[in-house]
Amino acid sequence: MLEVKNACFSAGEKNLFADLSFTINAGAMACIVGESGCGKTSLLRCLMGFARLDSGFISYDGELLTPHSAETFRRQMAYLPQELALLSYQKVSEMVALPFQLRENRHLPFSKKRLQEEMERLHLAPETYDKKVAELSGGERQRVMLAVCGLLGKRYVFVDEPTSALERQTSELVSAYLRRMAEASATVLAVTHDEVLAAHSDLQIRLV
Repeated sequence: MLEVKNACFSAGEKNLFADLSFTINAGAMACIVGESGCGKTSLLRCLMGFARLDSGFISYDGELLTPHSAETFRRQMAYLPQELALLSYQKVSEMVALPFQLRENRHLPFSKKRLQEEMERLHLAPETYDKKVAELSGGERQRVMLAVCGLLGKRYVFVDEPTSALERQTSELVSAYLRRMAEASATVLAVTHDEVLAAHSDLQIRLV
């Protein structure tokens, strides 16, 4: 369970959110919605321990997130950022290996076969694994890395605008995939402007 209580956060002199409280249970999918610049991505950074609240608290299963506990909690998290700076990788096989090289994930086994199964659920052909990254569209890269999130099997899944480069039908597919993660007992939280994705959520957290 993820709980946020009376959270306040500012950037410079701008208050991005104040007195924000919500709870997301395991097996639930939530969306953070709001206009650009209202603090959606900043909230995600706070939830992962990369930024600190001005006041209030964040807890996971009743244990407070602190600078000391953040690394431990990140072992339980999968994160898909909005901007995928992955074109420096020549091959998809190199790109998907990156999360498994992070300190938090080095203990996890990598399986090409299982990753291809996750990619197929997102309508990506198995041979996508052997392609060059430059051959993929932005939406395909998003889906490949979402499949990696599925393979990681973390308890908490945070995604930032996962459907921003997708048309409606594929957005429905991604929304269903995130819902499937939640049904497998993950806590899923997505930042989105996408009404299709938001409609699939159990909870909408609106920032203004």
